[in-house]
Amino acid sequence: MPFPKPTKSTPSLNRSMMSVLNSTYQTKTAAARMWSTAPTCPLFQKKMIRKDKAAGKGKKQSKYRGNKAMSTHTIKALASGAAANAGALAHQEAMALRCDVDAENSKYPLLPCVTRSAAALFEQAYIAYNQTMFGDAVMIKDCFPKKHKKVTVRCALAAANALNHKVSTATGFMPASIALPPSLIPAPKKRAKRAEAAA
Repeated sequence: MPFPKPTKSTPSLNRSMMSVLNSTYQTKTAAARMWSTAPTCPLFQKKMIRKDKAAGKGKKQSKYRGNKAMSTHTIKALASGAAANAGALAHQEAMALRCDVDAENSKYPLLPCVTRSAAALFEQAYIAYNQTMFGDAVMIKDCFPKKHKKVTVRCALAAANALNHKVSTATGFMPASIALPPSLIPAPKKRAKRAEAAA
């Protein structure tokens, strides 16, 4: 195992680090094994519809096909776009530090390898995002006195903007709002109070 568990002979200062590395490695390995077998479960499969039954004679064909929300090409395109964004940011920071580096080749862009487990996690996030956005759009639709039978474009757009704001605030490095201490809050001007009293 690359990251073994600490033993009695392990120094005390290294035991915590070895325990954390061992737990994260085992969790990563177990999750990859679980998601690699997930495409064979009934939830991710559906029956194939064949129009020409005579075309499959003499060949052993599967009765089921993968039930995916995103195609493999779409997942690879998203992974390539994310890698290009990360590469551009790294190149920009390196140039600011005056390092001698080369940017990503536009003719041969970076295409990371996407495993089955990673593709399943992509679909999980994609489905959860769409379900949350549609649920918020339905709630917005029901709040208006004039009821619509279907979700309108403006309701979907408002729900998408609200969900994007939630995601950005939850994953950002700074909180959505900052509470200032009383010493930094400026005191209201006295002229404004006199003007209000006179009015």
